Amino acid sequence: MSGFLQKLRVVALGQAHDLLDKAIDMDSPSALRQYTRDLEEALDKMTLEAANQGGLVRTLTREKQDLETRITSLRATITKQIADGKTEAARANGALVLQLTQQLQSKSTELENQKQTSAKLDQNVQQLQAKHQLIVSRVNDLARLDRNTKMKEQSAAAMNAAAKLVNAGADISIDDIQQRMQSRNDVASEKFDRAMGGIQSHDETDQSQLDALMNELAPQPVEKK
Repeated sequence: MSGFLQKLRVVALGQAHDLLDKAIDMDSPSALRQYTRDLEEALDKMTLEAANQGGLVRTLTREKQDLETRITSLRATITKQIADGKTEAARANGALVLQLTQQLQSKSTELENQKQTSAKLDQNVQQLQAKHQLIVSRVNDLARLDRNTKMKEQSAAAMNAAAKLVNAGADISIDDIQQRMQSRNDVASEKFDRAMGGIQSHDETDQSQLDALMNELAPQPVEKK
């Protein structure tokens, strides 16, 4: 494993452990939101690193299989060369088999270590995902609680305002108001009747004067002789 990949693995695992072990205030919405963002960022990095480590397991597995195939083929070649009396060629291939066998042993050890690393990263990713789902669920619960609280506060404020209006009108007598309005109506009716009487009287005076004028201007009948 290269030094760069090793550093990435150490950093990723360190971040995962720090976040999983981090103590947070589960009743603080701001702390939960920040922790959720940290988890999402760590999850992205861990998922990418887990894929890299899983890919390295595939690479090592393929390289190990290639070595095994090559060793098996060389051993068969050596057997045939010995049978054909090609001793020098057989010994040269034998030396190569020994070298490849050492490489295979080293590759097998590296593969097992890599499998453990990859499995550990996958486990940490699963733990982070579970933690993330828990925190997201808690944040959603707090958001719903906050909305419910605000709705109740607004309703309570509206009802308090309505109660104040009702209490403010508790001392007002509807009968008193009606009596005062009726009195005003009586006065208005009296004023109206008097005004109408004045108009009617004025109309009668004009009519008598008109009758007198008509009689005055009417032609007088001619007396017969």
